[in-house]
Amino acid sequence: MNSVDFNILNSTFSKARIYPYFEENDTAEHVLKKYHTNLILSEALIPSLHYFEICFRNRIDHVIKKYYTHDWLINVPSKLLLSVEDMNKINKISSKIRKKNKREPSHDDVVAQMSFGFWCSFFHRKYDPLIWHRKDALKIIFPNISRVQRKRNVIESRIFIIKEIRNRIAHYEPIWIKNHRNLALEAHRVCCELIHEMSHEAANMLTMIDKFNDVYQKI
Repeated sequence: MNSVDFNILNSTFSKARIYPYFEENDTAEHVLKKYHTNLILSEALIPSLHYFEICFRNRIDHVIKKYYTHDWLINVPSKLLLSVEDMNKINKISSKIRKKNKREPSHDDVVAQMSFGFWCSFFHRKYDPLIWHRKDALKIIFPNISRVQRKRNVIESRIFIIKEIRNRIAHYEPIWIKNHRNLALEAHRVCCELIHEMSHEAANMLTMIDKFNDVYQKI
């Protein structure tokens, strides 16, 4: 490794960004190694996060279509009680598609561009009477989940573990530093479990490219 010092690290990444990686007596090389380790682990999580988010949003879309309308992101049902913030996001995405593609957006166009947080929000308790108290709604999304786990609040708590790690990676924040070293491992475990509970086939396909455990063990 070429020689580095804290002045180089601070000027490249900023002192605030480097500080979480610093422990007493660390050299600049030690800090940079931990910073790079964080990047490597973040990269290794991408396949499982990708599989989860795509499967998750498609399953939620399917359930809402079943109980409301097939174009619910184009003609939003008032009974669905989407927030003003979410309505603004939908309108902004629709306008962007009109401007870029010179056509009206399709439902699938909007589905593809809604944020992960938007899909997670449907597991808030306000959606219990609107979606989750309907017969088999949770089972449609997670057909392989155990009865003990098939509860909206239990699933919500597991989703939040994934959401936290995903947001950290998206904003280039630490997922592997002191007091956070099990965060990535836990998120990957929950992610793979939920994918398996949605689709055995998806879980099997993921194993073809998921190298997270190998990377984690090497680190």
